[in-house]
Amino acid sequence: KSIKAVAAGCPSLASLDVGDCENLTDESIKAVAAGCPSLASLNVGYCNNLTDESIKAIAAGCPSFASLDVGGCKNLTDESIKAIAAGCPSFASLDVVGCKNLTDESIKAIAAGCPSLTSLNVIDCEKLTDESSKAVAAVFSRRQSLR
Repeated sequence: KSIKAVAAGCPSLASLDVGDCENLTDESIKAVAAGCPSLASLNVGYCNNLTDESIKAIAAGCPSFASLDVGGCKNLTDESIKAIAAGCPSFASLDVVGCKNLTDESIKAIAAGCPSLTSLNVIDCEKLTDESSKAVAAVFSRRQSLR
């Protein structure tokens, strides 16, 4: 209830850190997405009840969104990350430590869809392969050649 109240009363909110809030639900994050369109940074690391629905709502409702920490969110899949890549052109920082359901598809989508990417933490993402590394490396090498 308190997060929903913040969402309803703080339309200019730019950053929210609710990491380790074990009882946080998709409904709360959807309320933030709907009520805080200026949100640029969100930490929901280790909020284990969250699903792709939360992150997809943020991607759709917060056009300036740039930084996401979902480390340890065990229910997230590639769908969340692909939604960020498709809907957040200013996206720059992603922490998915320990998100064991993510595959190369999500990291390739971030690499392709987020030209402003400056920080990526994929420690302990067991399904990622060299394909992810190659996709990210290609983006950074292109960026270097543009300077």
